[in-house]
Amino acid sequence: MRLSTVALSPRQRRFAGLAIAVLAVHVLLLFVVLPTWVDTDDAPAAPPVLQVRTVRAAAPTPVPLDAPPPATQAAAPARPARRIGPAAAAVATPPMTSSPAPTPVAVIAPTAPVESEPAAAEAARPAPAAAELPVYATRLPAAGVWRYALQRGLASGEAWLTWQPTEQGRYTLRLEGRVAGLTMLDWVSQGAIDSAGIAPERFAIRRRGRDTQAANFQREAGKITFSGPTHEVPLLPGVQDRVSWMVQLAAVMEASPALRVPGAQVTLLVIGARGGAALWRFVVAGADPVGGTAAVRLVHDSERVHDTRVEVWLDPARGHLPLRAVLTPREGGAPLELNLQHEGSTGS
Repeated sequence: MRLSTVALSPRQRRFAGLAIAVLAVHVLLLFVVLPTWVDTDDAPAAPPVLQVRTVRAAAPTPVPLDAPPPATQAAAPARPARRIGPAAAAVATPPMTSSPAPTPVAVIAPTAPVESEPAAAEAARPAPAAAELPVYATRLPAAGVWRYALQRGLASGEAWLTWQPTEQGRYTLRLEGRVAGLTMLDWVSQGAIDSAGIAPERFAIRRRGRDTQAANFQREAGKITFSGPTHEVPLLPGVQDRVSWMVQLAAVMEASPALRVPGAQVTLLVIGARGGAALWRFVVAGADPVGGTAAVRLVHDSERVHDTRVEVWLDPARGHLPLRAVLTPREGGAPLELNLQHEGSTGS
């Protein structure tokens, strides 16, 4: 029996070449680009240690953009900061109040413990400067879905931010991004809504529909644990994760007009799925037009190597939800950009 060969026409060869090229692009996205997208997190080089003390603070006071950073308010009388370890005690949630003035908690910036140092050397080390972590009044938006243009480096696609609060005081928040039909981002935050706004209980990074890394906010135990790292972080009122901060920041700005002027600051403690804990201090840079909308631009910057520089433009007409966001890893890499395209679609 003779086997005859089938000759492909030029048109068929072009289609075959195109199919091979598309397959090659999908393989590249799946095995090369995908890990750098889903792992956009501030994983620490060493477990963070938080020292916490309660302080009283006045209402936020706007300052000029060219003014030096305000001095940290001291507690009176000064009590020694207590170190929160694995057996962190629960922190009581403050009652809801109609006043926009926050009741802050002061957090000393995370530092890496050095177990090999002698106790005397550890005691002689100067303590890091304290920073205030306020608990703000919030006004959360109604349920909705927002479609964004997604860009990171040469790869571009679409993303959907889905916010689903319930009448029972629960919520689900998901940021899903796709490039060339492949899911590149799938971050899911679930939890409750309390007097401090969004109260995450679990933040997970998913790959192919399964949780691969997660942060668990154990509110009864007063601690945050992780699916990978073994260290723990104390759970404080108002703490957010790497996706819930987008809606929480909008809710804070919507509830407090005093925070919308240039120089005002909003500070959030943001937790990553891989064990990172970072203070994100947003400074209002003023009005900045985005697509014909007079958006409010806020910037968070930090000198920490494993932190993320964040620029976000909030829309007053949409409850101060993000019109645009740019997240740039300080240790290198292309920024992750989101630009609002449409409101109300499902992305399905």
